[in-house]
Amino acid sequence: MDDLPLSRRVYRLHTGLVRKMNDLYIFVHKSFPILQQMQDQYEISTHKKDRRYYVPTRGRKKFARRKDKEIREIYSRFLSRELFENLIVTAISQFESFLFVVLRLVFLKYPKKLTINIRGIDTEKGIPLAILLDTENRAEALEKVIERQLNGLSYAPPSAYLDYVKRVCGVDTSDPAFVDYIELKASRDLIIHNSGIINASYLLKAGVEKRGNVGEKIAVNESYFDHCLATLKRLSGIIRRDIDKHFPGEEGWRVGTYQAACNDRHQLGFCTESIVKSHCQQRASWHSEAGCGNLE
Repeated sequence: MDDLPLSRRVYRLHTGLVRKMNDLYIFVHKSFPILQQMQDQYEISTHKKDRRYYVPTRGRKKFARRKDKEIREIYSRFLSRELFENLIVTAISQFESFLFVVLRLVFLKYPKKLTINIRGIDTEKGIPLAILLDTENRAEALEKVIERQLNGLSYAPPSAYLDYVKRVCGVDTSDPAFVDYIELKASRDLIIHNSGIINASYLLKAGVEKRGNVGEKIAVNESYFDHCLATLKRLSGIIRRDIDKHFPGEEGWRVGTYQAACNDRHQLGFCTESIVKSHCQQRASWHSEAGCGNLE
């Protein structure tokens, strides 16, 4: 994979992320009827006594006691909110991993981009002495500098590191999906750190996209979950598109392997046959038979 052009490597990361997002969606919508059926069974249960459920502990095996009505309430919580909360956190974490791997690939290919500065993100111009002393060659030192840079970036506000991605990767961040992502991140932070209760920090992060007032429970439901997945797929597609635009692969690679790439996209549900054929006609100089659909 190391000999592939940067744009091709990012394309593979993008399709991998989209597949993960689609897997989450499929899992939820296939499992919901089963979970609802189980909830209904406990709804009509007349069993009054506790049942024992073995639970994980350190040491000897133990169990928790729950009545059937309490089990029904567990199903209700997860079906109405908590399942979506957990999967939204997972989806955003997977997107962040994608984003940071893309940055790492760009830095490895173009190390001078490590010197780019923006407000809100500190960039070291020199290599720390500790790294120089602990590494044996330039490649190893570069890896450590990149790791250090990305670690610092992970603590920056979403608006700052999206601006950084724009500067480093040439990504056009004017699409409304980027504003939506900032709100998604703010909601995720509420879920993790404040039990989903809106606070002043959320209002500051979300800005005009805020979804409530201080003290209210942030809305997390099936509709918001779908919005989250669609937004992350859109962002991934934009990043893939603009990487391809600013860091194009060799023309021979485009002609030789684009057909397989576009067939992959069609299998992932990005386009219809008609879109494929239309796109191929428009971009005939790039590939022979298959073509790409939309960004998502």
